[in-house]
Amino acid sequence: MTLFDRQTLIEAVLYILNATKGVDFYHVFKILYFAEQKHLVKWGTRITAEDFHAYDYGPVPSNLYGAVRAKRSGTSGFGRANQQLPRMFNDAISFAGEDAPNVLLAKRNANLDYLSESDIQCLDESIKENAHLTFSQLKDKSHDSAWHEAYDNKATKGDLMSPLSIARAAGASDEMIEYISEQMEDVVLA
Repeated sequence: MTLFDRQTLIEAVLYILNATKGVDFYHVFKILYFAEQKHLVKWGTRITAEDFHAYDYGPVPSNLYGAVRAKRSGTSGFGRANQQLPRMFNDAISFAGEDAPNVLLAKRNANLDYLSESDIQCLDESIKENAHLTFSQLKDKSHDSAWHEAYDNKATKGDLMSPLSIARAAGASDEMIEYISEQMEDVVLA
């Protein structure tokens, strides 16, 4: 991830936290996942450059999860290359405290220069649809076909969830899938 990608991820999380007035990191992960899914279906692009992996309880944004774990443990991150995101996370986000150890709170407002109008629209829709759901409801909802494809094949292919599969799980049209595929090829060639 580039510095811009990491900052965009932090700003998206801050946007979610400010809109919800704080929520547990499991909800943040799922709100972000469903917002990404919506953005892929509508626009053929992602909000962040974050990769999602199929874990037992659903899709997990891997770099963000690493930053949450680093903050919880008081470490700087996982290896030298991954220390920047945990520092950025620590500067922008805090845990609510002992009474709510998994709840994240924003230390500042999101810098909307990093989020487009379409990003914000998809984040708003996902917040509205998912912030009130229980853990079990989110787990069931996020165990979609993209999650199953990665989770069920993790022994042979790994648990990385493909943006194409994520878009398909949300009902993207064949034309949009083709567009996303072309965009992914362009990134690989660049």
